[in-house]
Amino acid sequence: MRPILKNTFRNPRNLLILFAIVIILTLVSVKFFVPRVTANVIPVKVYEVNIAFGTVFPGEELQKNFTVYYVEEYQQGGVTYSIIKRIKPKWPEPSSCQQGFTTIEEARAYCIANPSNTNCCYPNLCPFLTPIKIVEEGEAESAASSYVGPEDLSDAWIIYFKVPAIIGNVSQDNSGGVVSSSGDYGCDIAIDVLE
Repeated sequence: MRPILKNTFRNPRNLLILFAIVIILTLVSVKFFVPRVTANVIPVKVYEVNIAFGTVFPGEELQKNFTVYYVEEYQQGGVTYSIIKRIKPKWPEPSSCQQGFTTIEEARAYCIANPSNTNCCYPNLCPFLTPIKIVEEGEAESAASSYVGPEDLSDAWIIYFKVPAIIGNVSQDNSGGVVSSSGDYGCDIAIDVLE
């Protein structure tokens, strides 16, 4: 038996065949042990990337519009979604933050856990923003659950902003809430696909 193995390894052709078999077996075994990753394409589009209200004054009532569109190429049926509001991180990370975030998702998770850190997170504007659906006939949808699909290709929304007053400068007829100071406030409004 020893002379046969010795002769097998001396022949370069046999050695190449042996290496090819080992590589094929390795690749086949890796295929079964590597977790599979799948990605779903979200079948909705919103073209308004940034809704900015600019400089505002206490007591103002403002609104901006946006539309959620159904994208037929990505799915056969419709999709149910909700509109969610989240605290907004300062991104890209400013030098005053010094947390070393590599993605906006990391920064957002940090801000959810540490909303009072205004070096990394905008003071929260979310309580003062209300998404309102522009309802068409036959629709009874809300920000918590809305639908777009082949028979309802788009939903129009208004973001209503009742500007709060600043503590120490509140008028008697104030009904829009109060904030501790002036400055830049922020809120991320996102579409969360439910189905």
